[in-house]
Amino acid sequence: MQKHLNAIRTVALICIAGKAVSVSFAGAEDGLPLSATINSLLINFLLFTLLYFSVEFAVRFFIWPQTRSIHAIAVFRKNKKVAVEKAEEPEPEPVKPVSPLETPKAKEVIAYTLGTFAGVLTNEELMALDKNLKAFILGERELPAAVNRRISHLRTNDIYHFGWNIARRLKISNDDMAVFLKSQFVWHLDDSALSTISKKLSYEIGKFTIPKVNPKEILLPFPLAKKLGIC
Repeated sequence: MQKHLNAIRTVALICIAGKAVSVSFAGAEDGLPLSATINSLLINFLLFTLLYFSVEFAVRFFIWPQTRSIHAIAVFRKNKKVAVEKAEEPEPEPVKPVSPLETPKAKEVIAYTLGTFAGVLTNEELMALDKNLKAFILGERELPAAVNRRISHLRTNDIYHFGWNIARRLKISNDDMAVFLKSQFVWHLDDSALSTISKKLSYEIGKFTIPKVNPKEILLPFPLAKKLGIC
């Protein structure tokens, strides 16, 4: 700032000197003696210099501080207004984390499971399967068996397709689904290796009752009990 101010002063003094010389020589052309011309030159130079520093003094110590003060007050009022408006705004309610069991796909899979095996499993088995499926969705892998008996006419392909249908909706790998199926349907899959179950989830070779459902379609409960002639 001081560097720029000194430059302005230098330019101003050069201009003042030029103006003083111009005015003084104008008087000399009117026939004034040399001494009077020199006196006029010095007086004009001093007057113009005094005028410049008077203007600079007024700007630096009166006009500029007042301008800055007015600007600071305006900025303060604006910031205060913004702060008040923000303080008056209602705070957004915290977003509650959604449980994996509350997602539309999880609800669809649970309803499909309960509806498909209703009438095929006992109430105790059905509730155990429901509980274990929810635990599986939440990430648990060590689960007790839900069905530990042979269900007449229920084929391994049916269990495979059941697992494929829910695995596609839950975005679960075939390997993880194989672990779940083998832990729940112990009698039917006891002799099947996990790698075999994983590979055969999408198989449509052989007989089966539960069909595979395109992942883009809604997974509705399948009337398995009726198809197996249980009810």
